[in-house]
Amino acid sequence: MKDTLERPWVEKYRPQSIKEMAIPQAKVSGHRVALDEELRTFIKTFLTEIQNINEKNKKIRIYNRTVEDKKQKKELSVPPEKSAVLLEGPPGVGKTSIVYALANDLNMEVIETNASDTRTRDALESKLKETVKSRGIMDFIVQSKAKLILIDEIDGIYGVTDRGAVPAVLDLIENTQFPIIMCSNDYKRNLQTLYNKIRKIEISALSKDEILKVVKRILKKEKIDNFNPKDLNYIIEKNEGDLRGTINDLQGIYQGGLDTDTSELIYQLNRDNNEEIFSLIRELFQDARTLQQARNITDKSDVDYNFLYKWINENLPTFIKKTNELKTAYENLSLADEVFGRIRKNQYWSLLPYFYDLFSGGVVLARKYHPENEGFRRINFPRFTSTGFFSLTVAEHSFVEKIQEKYNVSEIEIIQNLLPFLRKLTSDSRKYLKLVSDWFDLDAKEKKLLTK
Repeated sequence: MKDTLERPWVEKYRPQSIKEMAIPQAKVSGHRVALDEELRTFIKTFLTEIQNINEKNKKIRIYNRTVEDKKQKKELSVPPEKSAVLLEGPPGVGKTSIVYALANDLNMEVIETNASDTRTRDALESKLKETVKSRGIMDFIVQSKAKLILIDEIDGIYGVTDRGAVPAVLDLIENTQFPIIMCSNDYKRNLQTLYNKIRKIEISALSKDEILKVVKRILKKEKIDNFNPKDLNYIIEKNEGDLRGTINDLQGIYQGGLDTDTSELIYQLNRDNNEEIFSLIRELFQDARTLQQARNITDKSDVDYNFLYKWINENLPTFIKKTNELKTAYENLSLADEVFGRIRKNQYWSLLPYFYDLFSGGVVLARKYHPENEGFRRINFPRFTSTGFFSLTVAEHSFVEKIQEKYNVSEIEIIQNLLPFLRKLTSDSRKYLKLVSDWFDLDAKEKKLLTK
């Protein structure tokens, strides 16, 4: 297997215990706290309280069966501020890692979902509701591990009252049988109702010294002793407290070859380099005709595999126009997502080549029709970057604002659902295009979004 398909160091050296972690500084309501102790206390307190409440609820249910409705007692629940906690801080500082490390220390099983992938109430409920409210049948047969619920990228959801995921999250918190830890990169005003209910821990970027300790330990385990200290400092400074980014760059540099001009390589290495990714996407969709050609294109790239996956997902409709081909491409992309889920959950990194083949080769080979002269195809930025932030153009921002003047719809709903619908509606009808443009008072640039 080629180096680019080897197990990523960020996964290979993910801490298995709190003792192995570089613990970032944390604050609650402006006061410094020890993050590991804060989370450990939260989990143990919840488990004690839920056990007591479950015992009381058993007695309440027995009582309620013997009296008329108006005399029945309401069942108890753990208060939201004791049921869930939010870790808010920049990407790459170890928010997810500390959850898994702590779960290992406490012999707990982590049930994880990514909120930016389940942004509607139905999707989130189907993913977590049964897990949170009940125990599996095997729990009654064998002594199973306690569960810890992790909802990552909670800032990736924006809820509205009737169909958003925020009310679903609040329902889950109120009914949960297991402690819930949520992670976010940023404060979002739209999530204020959630912030008001739960405890928030603000996490700072890791210090340069803490990151240096971690990367030196990795280099030692990889038996790399010829890495220039100045280059190492350059990588750390370049990533500005992002440990995950530092480790990814470190692996990229080592696999690129330490016998080259390392400083120049560090300067050029940028996992999100726009020029490189634009070229890569065009090569995949326009030049690749076989699986091997697709492999060759992805193998030569230093672009982070998860980031590349998002770019391909975003640009499918740009290059694949036929409905049946688009359907096949999305099915292959869905399979790739499923494979990567198994890789993350079970640490089956030997499956990574299949993930690559499905999201690059499988998607590219779904395209059967290649016109002789394709002309210029615009490459679009993925809606979620590798750091989880949602990105819009100036025209898209103003378009969203005009939609929201008339309807209570989230930014993500507009871009991912409403805008594609309006494009379809107006694509074959000048009349509908004029009606929609007049209704929302769109200017020329905003109107152009409907004709892409």
